[in-house]
Amino acid sequence: MLKWTAPWLLALAALPTLAQAQGLPLKTVTGGDVGIQVFGHTFDADRDGAFDMWLDSKKIGLAGSIAQVLEDDWHWGGEARMATGVTTFSSAARGSNSGNAETLTEFRLTLGRDFTAGQQVLAPYTGLGYRTVLSYLKGYTNAGYISPTRNGNLVYLPIGVIHRYSLGSDARLATTLEYDHLLQGTQKTHYTDIVGYVSDLSVTQKKGKGARLSVAYETARWSTSVFFHYWNIEESEVGTYANTTTVFSATEAHNISRELGIQIRYRFGQ
Repeated sequence: MLKWTAPWLLALAALPTLAQAQGLPLKTVTGGDVGIQVFGHTFDADRDGAFDMWLDSKKIGLAGSIAQVLEDDWHWGGEARMATGVTTFSSAARGSNSGNAETLTEFRLTLGRDFTAGQQVLAPYTGLGYRTVLSYLKGYTNAGYISPTRNGNLVYLPIGVIHRYSLGSDARLATTLEYDHLLQGTQKTHYTDIVGYVSDLSVTQKKGKGARLSVAYETARWSTSVFFHYWNIEESEVGTYANTTTVFSATEAHNISRELGIQIRYRFGQ
């Protein structure tokens, strides 16, 4: 999944050197940024260790954030991103197909505080996040089945820390490490996309965890970074869906989602 990102990384890494400024602070400042993300995204589902379903896509999208400094080095922030791409789908029960659109959207609010130690700053934070993935899987698989659209939503609690280290007056290195605790997830499989079905499967996911890691090279106006996002969601509670004659019971399988990519952002404000 990383091979295709290498040329992008080499190209983007050179861009921040075009716009450096003196006196780059280590502490959080009021302002914001906007940029582009390019990443690979996989979704692997299993039932008791046996393959159930797999999705693989390459996505590109926009990302942005804002921050406002409060008293005593406290600060709050907001983040948003939206990315889209084409995914390949494979299922143990229904075969595989490709060329399907998939969209990922995420919003976060955070509250944190800066702690200074010489040429570095630690900024622990927490908050609330919402993540949704919509997979437009309509169409026939190679086994002759119709693959229904899927929509997954996660509400979670992020707990993380940002470490900023001075690389001189013009640049800094920012490393972010985060643990994500799932508060609640919902997964909807639109079986009504298939002729003869009269209701969709909607299930609740109550157990799961995630993690994030990013390393960014930052100047006064530009930053480039490599990031990794991870989710591990346990099997859902039981839900039902139906065709014209039968009501079926089912769950969303245990699944692991991974994102690995790069981004470049332009910073505005102070």
